[in-house]
Amino acid sequence: MHEAGPAALEDRALQELLALDDEGRGVSLTRLAKRLGVRVSVLIRLYTQMSDARIGDAAGPGWVRLQVDDGGQWRAFATDAARRPT
Repeated sequence: MHEAGPAALEDRALQELLALDDEGRGVSLTRLAKRLGVRVSVLIRLYTQMSDARIGDAAGPGWVRLQVDDGGQWRAFATDAARRPT
């Protein structure tokens, strides 16, 4: 389990996704959860906040796209916005 706060987990989760999704095919949330030491449900919430989803009046930054297949397997994709230098 992670020891640092939510901001540190957000940074680690985005960096892990960027490192593993270097070919744009997405990464299994199960794989990411194991690497980060958190539950898949935590990653779904976290990556949803990093997506372009609207929460209240604010849209997210659009760094991540989530997809679930017919078998219920979740994948995360790093978007071009996440790959742009800030």
